[in-house]
Amino acid sequence: METHDVQRSYKKPLGRSIAIGCILFTAILCLALIVLNYYSQRDSLYEHYESEITDLLHYVERHVDGDDLRRCVETLEESEKYRETLRFMDQIMNEFSIHYLYAVKPLNLDGTANVMSVLSAEDDYNRYEDTEGNLYLGWISDDEFDAETVQTFFDIMEQDDVSFFVEVTEWSTDYTGALALRDSKGEAYAVLCVDVDITTLRDELRSQALRNAAVIVCLGVLYTISFLLWTKANITEPVMLLEQGVVDYAGRSHGQRDVEALKFEAPDIKTDNEVESLSRAITQMTENMQDYVSEILSAEEKSRNMKQLADKMSELAIIDSLTGVRNKTAYNREAEKLQQELTESPDLRVGVAMIDLNFLKRINDNFGHEKGDIALKTLTGITCNVFRHSPVFRVGGDEFIVILRGQDLENIDALRADFLSQVSEVYTPEPWKQISAAIGVAFYDRERDSGIEDALKRADQEMYEMKKAMKALREDE
Repeated sequence: METHDVQRSYKKPLGRSIAIGCILFTAILCLALIVLNYYSQRDSLYEHYESEITDLLHYVERHVDGDDLRRCVETLEESEKYRETLRFMDQIMNEFSIHYLYAVKPLNLDGTANVMSVLSAEDDYNRYEDTEGNLYLGWISDDEFDAETVQTFFDIMEQDDVSFFVEVTEWSTDYTGALALRDSKGEAYAVLCVDVDITTLRDELRSQALRNAAVIVCLGVLYTISFLLWTKANITEPVMLLEQGVVDYAGRSHGQRDVEALKFEAPDIKTDNEVESLSRAITQMTENMQDYVSEILSAEEKSRNMKQLADKMSELAIIDSLTGVRNKTAYNREAEKLQQELTESPDLRVGVAMIDLNFLKRINDNFGHEKGDIALKTLTGITCNVFRHSPVFRVGGDEFIVILRGQDLENIDALRADFLSQVSEVYTPEPWKQISAAIGVAFYDRERDSGIEDALKRADQEMYEMKKAMKALREDE
């Protein structure tokens, strides 16, 4: 049988399959690179803007007297500090390449979506020559901002960090960074904003993306041609020769009793790659088969042993060595998994309990760290006994977190009382075992929490208040 006859007998010849696979792979790769390049450039540019906007917002915030500006907002009367702040913001407007720098107070979300102007920076021309469009303290907009943007302002006043959003107007598209302005009591009264015009930026980004796409496609075509020529010389043609040799060997060996006739005569293949190695390996296949099988079984056994060892190490990595409960690494994994469940199951109810051992430092200082470890183990035993249906995590030296679900969640009031009762009832002549602990509990609220960590913060605050009260009571005694 000739080599070309063997190839013709297949529905999917190797050469054609490699060509199709290479073209598809290159096309997908080029598309992925084009998309990745575009978003990488976009994200890099936005990160640059966010960094500059964040620095600028904090810089301006440090020059604002929160209490004075709040009085100005409430009285609608400009103070000397207000005018100084306005001049300072005008200077910033002239020195930096930004579209707008202003502060507003959101008023309502009705049909007008009103906001009130607090501060509005202007460049020298608009401030002192063409002043018709200048905004003054107390000016109330009627159609400058849509309801969605005003809602964003309300949300920002509830946050501590800088927030970013895109605002599209009939004049331009702006990338806005905003930060809540707060008085000395920490109460938000306005939102400080910096706008950067990204209309031209987007056009330039698209042009750059098209140029990069053309380069990527050209490289992809060159790669495909080079790869197909290389595979023809190093893979497909040598494989066809080897296949012909194997077919001839199979025809000769059928019913053959002469051992010498069973010797495989490999074709002359000089590719210096796996095809040449395969040709040599086939000639040794009969003699080496037993060794190959032995090596495969040995490799499988080794793989199973390695997997068992990896599973054991993974289990130990999430267990706190002192108390035997799960550690902070385990909590982080559980919190991530729980957040996914909350996203996928709107009706899921969960809560968290934050527990802290009081006076651990005093025990360590007075009796030694070994006694402090005993106190931690005592608290761990009580916690696990009370919250027996919930996972317990030791996330710090003296801090524990319990993720509450199901039965424990429904009975949390009784369980909290039982926990405090068991802690207070520990009686022993050994003072380090007479522990004291504070506990705080919070439920995940979809209306106010962006994640489980928000509920944990409330539980931590409640625990802190109890801890502070316990310390004050002990000092009185």
